[in-house]
Amino acid sequence: MSSPAQWWLLSDLHLGVSDDDPRCPGRVLPEFLRRKVLAASGPQQHVAFVGDTFELAGFTEDESLARLESILARHPDTFSAMKACAARGVQLHFVCGNHDVELARPSVAARLSGLLSPAEPTRVRVYPWFLHVPHVLVAEHGHHHHALHRIPEVLRSAINGTDELDLPPLAAWNALPSRSRLSRAGAVARACLASERAERRVREPAYDELLQAESQRLALDGVAVRDLARLSRFRTVSALPVAATRMVLAAAGRRVTGEEAPAAAGRVARTLEEHGCGVAWYVSGHTHRALESALEASPTRYVNTGTWGSDVRGSGPDQSDRRAFPYAVVDVARDGVISGGLRYWRPDGG
Repeated sequence: MSSPAQWWLLSDLHLGVSDDDPRCPGRVLPEFLRRKVLAASGPQQHVAFVGDTFELAGFTEDESLARLESILARHPDTFSAMKACAARGVQLHFVCGNHDVELARPSVAARLSGLLSPAEPTRVRVYPWFLHVPHVLVAEHGHHHHALHRIPEVLRSAINGTDELDLPPLAAWNALPSRSRLSRAGAVARACLASERAERRVREPAYDELLQAESQRLALDGVAVRDLARLSRFRTVSALPVAATRMVLAAAGRRVTGEEAPAAAGRVARTLEEHGCGVAWYVSGHTHRALESALEASPTRYVNTGTWGSDVRGSGPDQSDRRAFPYAVVDVARDGVISGGLRYWRPDGG
C-alpha cells in the first residue's frame, strides 16, 4: 500500500539571469507555490520540476555555481517561495533537462540543496536522468528521446557535468551562431559521429556500472534501467535528415507540430511493465506542448507539462490565454488509489 502523497509537476520555466519573458514565469511561480502547494493540507507534498527549470548549460563547474546563484538572485521571490516550501517539509525534486544539464554536477546540486534547504538539504534532490516513484510515476524531461538533443551517456553528467561529454547535434548547431552555415553543418555532422560513439559506450561494462548505481538510487530494477538507457538510440542516418528538415522549417518560420503522445512515451511505459515496474503516470516536458492522453497498449497515462515561458507550441488553453500555466498533479490516496492529470493554473483564480 502506497503512502499518501500529492505531487505537483511542472517544467520548462527557463529561468535565467534576465527576467524579460513576457509571461514572467519567475514572478508567477512564487504565487503558485504559496497558493497551491503551501496552502495544501494532508499528505506529504512533493514539487517536481521536470527539466529546463534554469538556463544552465554549457558552463564549467565554477561558472555553473556562479550562474545558479545569479539566477536565484535575479528571481528572489521564486527563491524565497522554494525555501518556504522546503522549510515546511515539502520535498523538492529537480529533473535535469537539456537547458540545465549542469545542475547534475555534484557541486551544483549540493549548492542548490544548501541554498534552498540549509537546515535539511535532503529535502532537495536532483536527478540527472529521471525521477521514479514506484508504481506511481516516472518523470523525465524527454530530450533523451529526441535525437537532436539526446546525450547517450547522461549519467556521466552526475560525475563531472558536461566536461567530458560531446555536444548533441542541435546544441552543436547553436553553439557557434556567428559561424557560416557550412561551418555549423560540419559541427552537426561531427556531433552526430560523436553521438554514435557514445551510443556504443553505453553498451560497455563501464557504463553498466553507472546504470546499476542509478537503479539502486531510483529503486528500480537494474535490467529495466539498462533497457531504458538503450530505448531511443541515436542513429546518424535518421538524425541528419531530421536536423536538415528542422533547419529548413526554422528558416521558413515554421515548427514541427504534433498533438499526440510521443512514441517514446509508450515505449518507456511498456518497458517498465515488461519488468514488473509499471507506473500509473509517465510525465515529461521539453516539447512546450501541454498534453494529457492515453498510451497505446498500456494502462499508463501520459502528461506533458508544457512550458511556463512564452514559447508555447501546443494547442491547449495556454496558447490563447497567456495567463494559463500548465502543470500536472498526481494524488496517491491512503488506500493506494492514484488519480490526477493535467491542470492549468491562473493567477487571477479564473
